[in-house]
Amino acid sequence: MSGTAKTETGLADTRAAIDELSKAVKDTPEAVEIYLALGNLYRSQGEIERAAQIRNSLIVRPGLAPATKARALYELGRDFSRGGFLDRAVNAFEKAREIEGDSPEILTELAVLAAGSREFEKAASYYSKLEHPVQEAHYLARCAEDEFSYGDGSTAQHILEKALHIYPSSTESWLLILAQLKKAGSLDKFRKKFREALQKVPKHLRFVLVEGLLAESSIFGDTPNSVSASNSEKSHSFYKVMVEEIEASDPDVSMHYYGARLLQLCKKHEEASIWLEKTLMLNQNFWLARLELFNLAQDQQQLTSSFKNQLDFFVNIAHKIKRFTCSSCGFKRDKIFFVCPRCRSWHSITFRKELNQ
Repeated sequence: MSGTAKTETGLADTRAAIDELSKAVKDTPEAVEIYLALGNLYRSQGEIERAAQIRNSLIVRPGLAPATKARALYELGRDFSRGGFLDRAVNAFEKAREIEGDSPEILTELAVLAAGSREFEKAASYYSKLEHPVQEAHYLARCAEDEFSYGDGSTAQHILEKALHIYPSSTESWLLILAQLKKAGSLDKFRKKFREALQKVPKHLRFVLVEGLLAESSIFGDTPNSVSASNSEKSHSFYKVMVEEIEASDPDVSMHYYGARLLQLCKKHEEASIWLEKTLMLNQNFWLARLELFNLAQDQQQLTSSFKNQLDFFVNIAHKIKRFTCSSCGFKRDKIFFVCPRCRSWHSITFRKELNQ
């Protein structure tokens, strides 16, 4: 059966279920569970207005148990959220919260809505109540980035200190600190903090520090695929410091690759080749390391113009392959992320060392 046929069959099944539940509701109007299930089916079909009507018909019912009313308000909030009516969604969730208190389900919905509206301080507060330090530190770092953009470095630093107190391994907080030190040209402080970050950040996420520092945009914005020549030129001293600290930190295969990349930016191609060869010794299938080593070797070969053009074509195509993937759902991207855009898992980013990942 084709994908289209399966989709049409699924829609038909859902519509049939809606029809059956609608009949059941008419026969037993007091059946609250049926009402709620019917509303969920309408929402799944994108019929937000009909789903909301069902919730409201329950909410105004006299004698309704408080717990049932709270559940109907919660589902109404989800309806409005799905439909893009964010203010109404927040209002419904807050009313449910007045009845149920700080339930994890309600707080999670409110946190997501606050984050989506760039109310990062509020999102951090909700995650604090949920006792989710990774998320709380993340949104505190988002607050700090905003403060830096407003020119209030003192407040931003205070917020970052709080974020690292809550979650000392917060990759995004360390990255923001290092980016600001690099921007200020504070090489000695940068060295100290980069060394500390390599110790605190989980080993499988260290590469995010380097990748993020090579970005020319905001930490939480889009990371470009390459660094401009002017930027790398003025940053050579920082790149050299990073290589020295990476070498002293028992680097894994990904960090060997990034050490080579930093050396390439510093025009130290022979040293970069050594780091790339070490990378391939640790993992012979590390495709980007092999590609970069091949690039460096091209200059030492006598190639015809036609052959070189063909090689350049394939090299350029290879460079467009997405380098990062989510370890939870397999989502692929060529920009760093702290929460997967597809499955919403946190800190699940991994470097695609092998093309079959």
